[in-house]
Amino acid sequence: MNCSNLIICVAQIVFLIVTSIPLSVLSQQCDGAEIFTRESYLYGRFEVAMQSAPGSGIVSSFFLFNNQSGCNYPEENNEIDIEMTGNKNDIYFTTHHPGNPNPWYYGDNFDLGFNPHQNIHHYAIEWEPGIVRWFVDNALIYVQDEEAANDLMYPMAIYMNLWASEVEDWVGPWNPAILPRHSKYDYVKYYQYQPGLGNYGTNNNYRLVWEDHFEFLDKERWTTSDFTQFALNYCTYKTGNVSTNDGYLYLQIAENQANTTQIPVTFSVNVADLNLDSSDKIYLNGTFNNWCGTCNPMIQTGDMWELTLNLIPGRYEYLYVLNLWEITGGAPLNSECDFTPCDEYLNYGFILQEGVDHKILDTYCWSTCDICQTTGVEELIHLSDKKLIKIIDITGREILPSPNTLLFYLYSDGSCEKRFIIKH
Repeated sequence: MNCSNLIICVAQIVFLIVTSIPLSVLSQQCDGAEIFTRESYLYGRFEVAMQSAPGSGIVSSFFLFNNQSGCNYPEENNEIDIEMTGNKNDIYFTTHHPGNPNPWYYGDNFDLGFNPHQNIHHYAIEWEPGIVRWFVDNALIYVQDEEAANDLMYPMAIYMNLWASEVEDWVGPWNPAILPRHSKYDYVKYYQYQPGLGNYGTNNNYRLVWEDHFEFLDKERWTTSDFTQFALNYCTYKTGNVSTNDGYLYLQIAENQANTTQIPVTFSVNVADLNLDSSDKIYLNGTFNNWCGTCNPMIQTGDMWELTLNLIPGRYEYLYVLNLWEITGGAPLNSECDFTPCDEYLNYGFILQEGVDHKILDTYCWSTCDICQTTGVEELIHLSDKKLIKIIDITGREILPSPNTLLFYLYSDGSCEKRFIIKH
């Protein structure tokens, strides 16, 4: 970013965050990858053995980020970074801090006499109250112990990602023709900060808690970002670009793959609390139909209204509407089912992943996060281990799946699932 040694940079929020803030437009120039720990840690020593990806425009990383700040961003903005850009051999060490109105960051960049894109090297962050240290191949390279280091006070998750930046004066011009590229990780280790009780690191203040050598992807420890992106990033993160092989974790950046495979998604809502008239109608609205109003009417079964649409894999938000936007049935403010809780919209949401046969969403009670149970032979049974026996139409005649037809799927456990798939 044309920053000299011991840089202090102030910028808008969108220039700073290198993690997965979802945007509404998902069609970009590349598919990147991101993985992070489910748990967050307050202080500690964090080690990685990694080889970054070469190529102008590409950023490889190992960093800590307070992903629990939620709607308190940027007041609780905390981040500690190790980053490599594929256009040069420099390694960037930075910390990100709260700011009003905008967060800020500072750090340094180092050319340590080797190419981090050619071989695996060992990197470590030691984070204690009021101080951060960075190590490369067991040598102490950089320390931040200024007053600003006291701003780093919130638990942070461990992140690794691979993406393409739009900031050319930092990473060089972006050229998708170089794709695909990979970054490679041999291990990650976490040491708890235990001053006076540890046996490792500076002043023996750290003790090993866990290490991961990526014999497989431990989903109890790690989660991947899927169909997410952030500003000034050419890529959308895809789970399919995270893999393990022969004891290594690989993150891939590749050309954007437009997936046209459609997957049936069943929506349903219980409107018992609305006391509807016979003329009232419920409509489904979301990012998949551009909030079109009345173009997707739902089908009524007692107090439950339902509809199945064929959608391509992606990230979606939705809500239910009574008549012509007379009343909206979405997620309550600041609730657990508000898909993007920090924005002004009260939408439910979901991620439709590739390889799913049929996604059945929870049946919410109108405008709540409560799951409404329904009764009767036509109810939707949310089971994944049942075997399909046959499909019949409304007359009881066995039939093959077909669009724009009300069908009943009969399963081996005695359940019956009703579907109505709209062909676009």
